[in-house]
Amino acid sequence: MKRYVSGLNGLRTLAVLGVILYHLYPNVVQGGFLGVVLFFVLSGYLVTDSLLVQYDQTQHLDVLGFWKKRVKRLYPLMLTVFLVVSPYLFFFQNTLRQGLKDNFISSIFLVQNWWQIQQGSSYFANAAGESPFKHLYYLSIEGQFFLIWPLVLFLLVRFVRNKGQKFLIINLFVLISVVLMMVFYQPGTDPTRVYYGTDTRVFSLLMGAGLAVIWPLQGLSQKISQKGKQLGQRIFIGILALLVIFYFILPAQSSITYYGGLWFASLLSMIAIAFIVHPTLGINEWLSNKIFDYIGSRAYGIYLWQLPVFALTAAKLTRATSWYNVIWEIALIIGLAELSYRFVEQPIQKFDFSNFWQRMVQYFKKDAKEIRTIPLYIGIIFILFSGILILASPPSPRDQKMIEAKILAQQQALLAKQKNEANAKAPAPIKTIAAKYGIEPRIADKASQLKLLGIGDSVMIAGSTDLQEVFSNTKTYIDADIGRQTDAGAARLQELSDKAKNADVILIGLGTNGVIEDKDIATIMKASQGKPVYWINNHVSSRPWQDSNNATLQNAAKKYSNLKIIDWNDLAKNHPEWFYSDDIHPQGEGAIKYVQLIVTSMIP
Repeated sequence: MKRYVSGLNGLRTLAVLGVILYHLYPNVVQGGFLGVVLFFVLSGYLVTDSLLVQYDQTQHLDVLGFWKKRVKRLYPLMLTVFLVVSPYLFFFQNTLRQGLKDNFISSIFLVQNWWQIQQGSSYFANAAGESPFKHLYYLSIEGQFFLIWPLVLFLLVRFVRNKGQKFLIINLFVLISVVLMMVFYQPGTDPTRVYYGTDTRVFSLLMGAGLAVIWPLQGLSQKISQKGKQLGQRIFIGILALLVIFYFILPAQSSITYYGGLWFASLLSMIAIAFIVHPTLGINEWLSNKIFDYIGSRAYGIYLWQLPVFALTAAKLTRATSWYNVIWEIALIIGLAELSYRFVEQPIQKFDFSNFWQRMVQYFKKDAKEIRTIPLYIGIIFILFSGILILASPPSPRDQKMIEAKILAQQQALLAKQKNEANAKAPAPIKTIAAKYGIEPRIADKASQLKLLGIGDSVMIAGSTDLQEVFSNTKTYIDADIGRQTDAGAARLQELSDKAKNADVILIGLGTNGVIEDKDIATIMKASQGKPVYWINNHVSSRPWQDSNNATLQNAAKKYSNLKIIDWNDLAKNHPEWFYSDDIHPQGEGAIKYVQLIVTSMIP
């Protein structure tokens, strides 16, 4: 009988909490995405251990049987999430249905991670809006591993008898995957390709698989001295502490993450698993309790439901991450996970599909007119309705990839400029610039001499090339980042106190991604050191916080004499042709009008 280690539910709890906190507070729990790494290592370990036990008992691997079990495990809940979320999108957030069919089909065929890479989607940037399904890349990577690994493992156990040699061969695959991550990662660019790629993420699964070869659930020695037990427990506490620290300090887009950070987090996860499954260390008992058992047994459902809930509520609520909203969001996630656990996961696991169609035909022939069949009919109608909504969904906007690609490319241009601390490009003749932006030559001349410090988000990035052309002084410095919240912008301005001191004027472009708080405005005004501050108000009609943010800014302008609001929303609201399909990021004429308004607001 297979040994059940209840303490592993403690690790599942830690993993899913990390992911949830990362999606709620990415600027605080920077490394919460490492929860997925923990899931990967644990899956690799348990799947490989199960296959090895089967081979030891039968000298055979039932690959087809293994695949059937994985299908029953992965697909029912994934399909449920699509079927439930799609009608919501249709009735309440129809714009997010764009590309839903491709998202669904790629998930069914377990290639959603590669589809997102091909689309140019970014896991880390929400420049084109948060997707409620982008976290399904995890299932595609696992699914691809489950398809190939049993075949590879069969060859290993058949032709390589020594456990140490098997372990070394598996770690050779690990090394290849880690090296690919290092090679494909480009510092200063969006790391989505290496984050989503199966080739660059499979090492975590393989590390768990390698552990199963040398450290199986069954047959571990129970002989250990008291000193050895105490030492092991202390080491485990240290490993667990390191993992928790990594949750807070390992940035998702930092070079250290892809130059060994993810591998080290996988190593810590692997060692933690080894300590928990040891029968006499006593660590399993530490992590065995009703709370961990409950969360761990429903971790798959919690993971699948959490991003749809967070993404869809964030688009409707002005303060989606305030504690009072987070409480009911978490309650909703747990409620959905509980319902799907009871009525989808558990029944499907126990259901015998061998004669499914015969049983269905027989059921309808005998019981079609019974009252108790009504819920079944309702369920079928709901599934058909949701399926039609998915298959009839509009394609992804053609410029979606271009939005992210162009904004990210301009962000890299900003990073290069920051690195060199000067604008390498010589300014164009003043009259040419004036003609291009529809301003008087005297205004263009004054703008070229201003030392401007800009703090913004992706909207400022979209206009950064034009801004730097007009404000061409070599001391001009623009610091903008995709997804930046107002509090993060305020903190960044504090860090740039020397540049604020030397600047003639400070330009702020924040509020696209969330609510502007009075305290953050106060921080920015204090950090401005009395310099003139020009704040571009928000044109984000698809976000519920647009009007409240703009009202907050108008009130702040009455409080601070050196604060002036640039009314971009009033100028742009009747010109959708100025923007990409998201109606947020300016392009072409819109980018020119954006800069024209800024410069004429500063220099009348």
